[in-house]
Amino acid sequence: MIGGTTVESGGVWRRMRDQLIARDHLQGVMFQAMSFTDYGVSPDNLNTFWRQESFHDRFDDLDAPVFIDSGGFKLMNSNTFGAAPTEGGAENDWGIYTNPESILGLQMDFGADIIATLDYPIPPKLNEEEKVERMERSIDSAVECLKLLEDPSRMDEESLLNESARQRLLDRDSDDELPGVYIALHGHDYETVNWYVANFLDRVESERVTQSFEGFAIGSLVPLRSSVDVLVDIVQGARDAIPNRVSDEIGLHVFGVGGKQVGLLSLLGADSFDCSSHMQTAMYKKYLVPDTWEHVKLDDLEPHLENGEFPCTLENCPLCGPDGVAGYETLLEELSKDRPRKETLEARDRGELIKSDYYAMLARHNFEVYNAELTKVREAISEGTLLEYVSQFARDHPDIKKGLKQAQVRDKQLRRDLEARNAHDLLVGPERKSDQTQLSNWDAGVEGTEARSISLKYGPNSFNILAQSYEPPEDTDVLLLIPCSQEKPYGDSRTHSVLMDKLGPRRERVHKVTISGMYGPVPEEKEWEDPVMGYEYVLADEDDAQREFITERLEKYLEEYGDRYDHVLGYVASTNYRDVIEDAIDAY
Repeated sequence: MIGGTTVESGGVWRRMRDQLIARDHLQGVMFQAMSFTDYGVSPDNLNTFWRQESFHDRFDDLDAPVFIDSGGFKLMNSNTFGAAPTEGGAENDWGIYTNPESILGLQMDFGADIIATLDYPIPPKLNEEEKVERMERSIDSAVECLKLLEDPSRMDEESLLNESARQRLLDRDSDDELPGVYIALHGHDYETVNWYVANFLDRVESERVTQSFEGFAIGSLVPLRSSVDVLVDIVQGARDAIPNRVSDEIGLHVFGVGGKQVGLLSLLGADSFDCSSHMQTAMYKKYLVPDTWEHVKLDDLEPHLENGEFPCTLENCPLCGPDGVAGYETLLEELSKDRPRKETLEARDRGELIKSDYYAMLARHNFEVYNAELTKVREAISEGTLLEYVSQFARDHPDIKKGLKQAQVRDKQLRRDLEARNAHDLLVGPERKSDQTQLSNWDAGVEGTEARSISLKYGPNSFNILAQSYEPPEDTDVLLLIPCSQEKPYGDSRTHSVLMDKLGPRRERVHKVTISGMYGPVPEEKEWEDPVMGYEYVLADEDDAQREFITERLEKYLEEYGDRYDHVLGYVASTNYRDVIEDAIDAY
């Protein structure tokens, strides 16, 4: 929804938005409340432009509900949006803080029809103590959000900048004028999710919170899209914790998952889904093949073409449908062009299609495949044939079959229903071990989590090479500065290992020093220290103070040790880390 400073800016995201926003088959919009930080929006522009009108007011053609998530992941990875000054934190230019009041005000200003409560996500391999602590903070936040909606007079006036949003909240005649609320929910297995739901419901009852909520929204699931059995376990944990007397009144949303898993998860009680995979895969020039659900690179798509045409018959698809404006060869050619920026802008001003338009069409195709699957599932639900639909789908897709079998471990009625339909090929065995593998690890396939436990309590002073008794290796004459990676130790990451391999025999001369967004310079000999292995932080666009901090640390490292090297080099693509390295080298 916000792809830049105005509604006219935003590249491929804006073009995708404009293609879909007026379509009748658009079911809804999921917007992440803090995503504007990725698109060059300044604090002044946010507060004087984007927060002054709701999305429904700003986009005349928008006739679908807008569900606004709290942006917990963005807040977790940024040190700019900390506690409010009244809570002991520091003031920031955005006027946005990590508390329920501030985030609710932002969601209301954007004109949310549905909101998710402020949550504290659980990254893979987080230690047990912090995992429980973050879940409890998420529950506290959810209860406080309901209390704020119940009694808006508790909100600080500065939390709302949009006058119509303020009126909607403060002068409402009934709860119908408030956004529907979904309680953000986290947990990596059945038991934990079940505990979370039960504890939240106990809190609401014990504190006599009367403000209604629509349901639960399960987060921290993006790494699980390929671990369908774990998804099944978590969804069942949430659904089973909801008391029968209210089970039909409480919805269940699944964050970040919405593809071929939709039918199976709907069968287990999930009601709504969202994901951005259609865009993420399109940015890598990948085409989602209907029926097989393969994401195939355009260069490798020829075997899937039918008489040179895309293998898609969806009428709403702007790429493959009857009104498609680009065939396979055209799309391949346009996405391979490398026009100068000036030429691209001139073409855009003449009303011609540019590369962003073609990326948006590819993303739109991927989206339509997802949307078509949702339509099939809704039709099966309305016709009472969802189990039959999922059964056939599972026979064609082994991962869904594995998930369906996993579901029967806890859901005996599901097994009986399949047995009554003679679906013996889909039944789990009498003993799980004989017919069903153990659950996948929650973090299976999540890069960089296999050998470490992380903590979100590490801060910039948890590691400081300048405070240690340290001497660089004497047998190197080249200092190579490169950015940190999510995977730890850094040297095991794909970026670092490929670069070191490319250096070949020159590697012996090179002393690699990684620039951590948290700690500044980390010499390669120190990569295995606990604070380096255990932190989780990426330098964000808005973290100006942190950028200055690590630039200063790198400058001091160069002042201390720079004359020991014959060459000082930086190799970096990320703008934030590039600025750090350039500024430090310039100062040195």
